[in-house]
Amino acid sequence: MLLTTLDYTSFFHAMMATIPSSILIFDERLAVLTVNHNFLEKSRGSLESISGRRLHEVFPGAFRDTPLDQQIREVVVTGRTLHRLRTSYRAPGVSLRVYSYSICPLQLHDGSRGAILVMDDVTDLLRLGEEVRRMQLHLASIVDSAGDLIISTDPRGAIMTWNMAAEKATGFVDSEVRGVALADLIEEPQNLEVEACFRGITEIDDGRSVEWPMRCRHADSIPVSWRLSRMTGEGGEVTGVVVVGRNLVEQRTMEAQMRQGEKLAALGMVIGGIAHEIRSPLGVSSAAAQLMRQRITSPPLLEDCIARVIGGIDRASLIVESLLRFARPRPITETTKVSVDDMLKNALMLASGEVAAGTTVDWRLPSEADALYAEGVQNLLELVFINLILNAFQAMPNGGRLVIGASRDRAEIAITIGDTGPGIPEAHLSKIFDPFFTTRSDGRRSGLGLWVSQAIVRQHGGSVDVRTSHGGTTFVVRLPLARTLIAATPTGEPSHLHCG
Repeated sequence: MLLTTLDYTSFFHAMMATIPSSILIFDERLAVLTVNHNFLEKSRGSLESISGRRLHEVFPGAFRDTPLDQQIREVVVTGRTLHRLRTSYRAPGVSLRVYSYSICPLQLHDGSRGAILVMDDVTDLLRLGEEVRRMQLHLASIVDSAGDLIISTDPRGAIMTWNMAAEKATGFVDSEVRGVALADLIEEPQNLEVEACFRGITEIDDGRSVEWPMRCRHADSIPVSWRLSRMTGEGGEVTGVVVVGRNLVEQRTMEAQMRQGEKLAALGMVIGGIAHEIRSPLGVSSAAAQLMRQRITSPPLLEDCIARVIGGIDRASLIVESLLRFARPRPITETTKVSVDDMLKNALMLASGEVAAGTTVDWRLPSEADALYAEGVQNLLELVFINLILNAFQAMPNGGRLVIGASRDRAEIAITIGDTGPGIPEAHLSKIFDPFFTTRSDGRRSGLGLWVSQAIVRQHGGSVDVRTSHGGTTFVVRLPLARTLIAATPTGEPSHLHCG
């Protein structure tokens, strides 16, 4: 149904009243024919006071310096529309305002020409746009100045942005990698993990970090720790991924330097421990040799001195052998039948230099008739018990009771070395068999004693256990029974031994 003349008039007035822009209609003399409600509100005038007035009478004086008058005349004459022009003015006591406007030609009902001026105050919009632009520049500056690699990709993993840190780390500039799949810049086979991440993009765990080596222009690759975060749109759909990478090159260099420092510190501790361990038997040998030099006439004393010299040399040789085993461990293949009684007495004699005054020894060994024999290398096993007895003496600096015992359990011998010291603190108990661990602050122990002892016992097929309390500590060493004794006890039943 066609609109009547009244319908057109109603439609025109309704449109003029509802359009949020300011609208003015001029005749060819640039006199105002009508304006809409929006302009009346902003100018605080009425239609009667504005109709028929010229352009310079309607607008503030500040507008007279603008080309608006000339532009309206041009449209009226040429019939050509001017789109989205912009002008600004500052009235006295009012901040600068910016207007966007368009001018359209109009054919009036009497055949004359006119023009329609549509204006919008865009001052606040421009300020908002400027704020947004500044914020974008600020965020871009933050991203570019960040020390981490910050990369954004589309949902398929193609690179969209690439910050300066990524450029410096890899040598690739933004223009070279834009649109390239992130997986193509990750070394094999980790690039397959990257591809899998983007295939399951909705399941990316924002809190999970992964290490993927990244390819570089001038190097093979660099280690990088990555964290991926999804970007989502208003509807919750994934629009891309932000990938933040931490270059681990410096961290790995520092870790290597720290490891080297730890090795040097450990080497220093070993050297100090070796010096102490060798000095002790050499001191015994030296003292005995000096007595011999005095041409002692007592055969028993001479025999004792010779035994001490030989024992000191043997112990020094044993220390060297132990260090070689520490450096190049090898299985024990040649073993003999070792007397437990002799082994423990030799160990006590060699460790006696550390005994404090007031220390007693409580022997709990079987009688000679029930003597125990282990299967092993005597010198190495003696070193084990030298270390355990030395630890016991050091736990009793003011004297105490050293308990040395042995018993047989089926095909094993259990040898106990106990002291009446303060016990091992709970915090240290799990570390006592670690290499280089020591609580001595005087540099006299290397921290290798228990570690070497445990290694020797394990090479013999045995074990070392520890029991501790505030009343003392007891080490239990289990060693295999001599093979000849196992053969002599076919039933495998334990022997009932009585300690003396």
